[in-house]
Amino acid sequence: MTSDSPSEVFFIHSGMEIVYANPAFCTLIGAESQEQLIGMSLTDLVTPDYHSSLHKQVTRVESNDTPAFGLAIEFQTFTDRHQSVIAVSSLVKWDGTQQVQTSVFPIDSADSPAGRLLRDHAMDEAPIGITITDPSQPDNPIIYVNDGFCDLTGYSRDEILGQNCRFLQGDATREEPVAEMRAAIDAEEPVTVELRNYRKNGSMFWNRVTIVPMRSESGTVTHYLGYQQDISAEKRYEQDLTLFKEQAEGSDKAILITDPEGTIEYVNPAFERLTGYSAAEATGLNPRILKSGQQDEAFYAELWDQITAGEVWDAQLTNQTKHGELFEVKQKIIPVSDEQGDITHFVGIEQDITDKVLTEQTLDVLDRVLRHNLRNSLNVIDGHAELLEDEDLDPDARQASVSAIREQAAAMQKIAERTTDIRAIWDPTEEQQTWDQLDIETLIETYQTKYPDSGISVTIDGESSIQIPDADLFELALDEAVENAIEHTEQSSPKVEITVCRDPANDQVQITVADNGPGISKDERDVIESGEETPLNHSLGVGLWLMEWVATTLGGELTIADNEPQGTILTFQLPSSDRRNTSKGQMA
Repeated sequence: MTSDSPSEVFFIHSGMEIVYANPAFCTLIGAESQEQLIGMSLTDLVTPDYHSSLHKQVTRVESNDTPAFGLAIEFQTFTDRHQSVIAVSSLVKWDGTQQVQTSVFPIDSADSPAGRLLRDHAMDEAPIGITITDPSQPDNPIIYVNDGFCDLTGYSRDEILGQNCRFLQGDATREEPVAEMRAAIDAEEPVTVELRNYRKNGSMFWNRVTIVPMRSESGTVTHYLGYQQDISAEKRYEQDLTLFKEQAEGSDKAILITDPEGTIEYVNPAFERLTGYSAAEATGLNPRILKSGQQDEAFYAELWDQITAGEVWDAQLTNQTKHGELFEVKQKIIPVSDEQGDITHFVGIEQDITDKVLTEQTLDVLDRVLRHNLRNSLNVIDGHAELLEDEDLDPDARQASVSAIREQAAAMQKIAERTTDIRAIWDPTEEQQTWDQLDIETLIETYQTKYPDSGISVTIDGESSIQIPDADLFELALDEAVENAIEHTEQSSPKVEITVCRDPANDQVQITVADNGPGISKDERDVIESGEETPLNHSLGVGLWLMEWVATTLGGELTIADNEPQGTILTFQLPSSDRRNTSKGQMA
């Protein structure tokens, strides 16, 4: 907590609201007590002309954009007089919380030139460099400097006094800001510029210089008050950030930058393409806009603990686009620290690996199917072909072998058809890459016609048509779900209940297919949920994988649950929208 000293004039505030004012400040503005000021807005004390500039100053300090900031403002006191001051703001710990302390240096035209601030000692304690120059003397020399200016430049008071401030300029000082200061002084107007200056030891630093004319009661400029702030670290960050952004703009990986609290400050074009959020939409939000619900809160708590400890975080996870589409990413978050070791930003880099994950799954499944299923079918065909070569084979056995061969040939044909379906997932036509209307009732009617002995029913929340990406592709998955429910049941009268529920708030639609069949084993579910087959743990067919791949390709997910009293419930959670004919490239 800041402690009062006899020379200090200051107040503490949160935003623009005063939470504490020391006795010297109360005396300066004519307040009867500290309680009279607590809770008061600074806009009630500062004349309107300075409201905007003061608010910007406080915002910059609170956001850690600058360690200290000074500004010439004017108070409207309780005694109905105007008091010009220099207000220097910086962050402090106050009652255990981070607040802004503004130190006040009143300008008093009745004082001597070197004493135009209320107390020299208070001025020396200011966290920035302060100077006073005298334009009535040749070359407008410096007649006063505070300790902060000496610390900043490395020069002693004796070396500074009597010189013009240009003595800090050097080879790398650009003429434009110098000319801007010269023009403002000639016009007797305040000015703030940023320029390269040099210390006594020859080292260069970036200096933010503000010059304010000090006037007599008649309005004549008698002196110039200047304050200087070392912004070298800020400039280095700006330069590094500019270079980083130039490289990020051309990267095919999604990149974002946040402040220490996780608020997004920058995203590159690849982020816009991948997530569907424009830079204007994402800036100011938190990366949690990409949360898909696939990771629990403990996952994100561990992430935050790790990066706020200054450690790089690297993981694979499922995110969600603005339009509700799920996608797999490999993500790295890198903390960025300043020279003091304080974290100033986080840089996140995301690489979309959805296609890579699907490719690996497809190759594993096809490898298993081609090696196992086809080999078994060929072995069966070959065995029955040998039996048929026996001329003494009785007619019933011969017919059984012919039926077995046909059955295996049909299974091989089914594998070929599945290969065609899988190709449709990986190589969609131009028509499939659009948002389309899918009329569920019409589709159910085709199932009822195709399977007349089955009880197929549908319940739809709202209109019968739903708007989803790649409607034709989704039909493949729904066809597979219905066919499996009917053909793989031992029930004499298979039942299939299809339900459609909308979630317009999240641009989602849920389609469930519930049957009364034998159910899906835990082992098969585990394979699909893990996304990986092994020689000892794999799915029996391709159907479940086909449904999983379609759901993933469409930016959704497939979940499997038990039906009561028996059977399976397959749930497709898909992005849905009222938009029409919008390409996936535009949506992603």
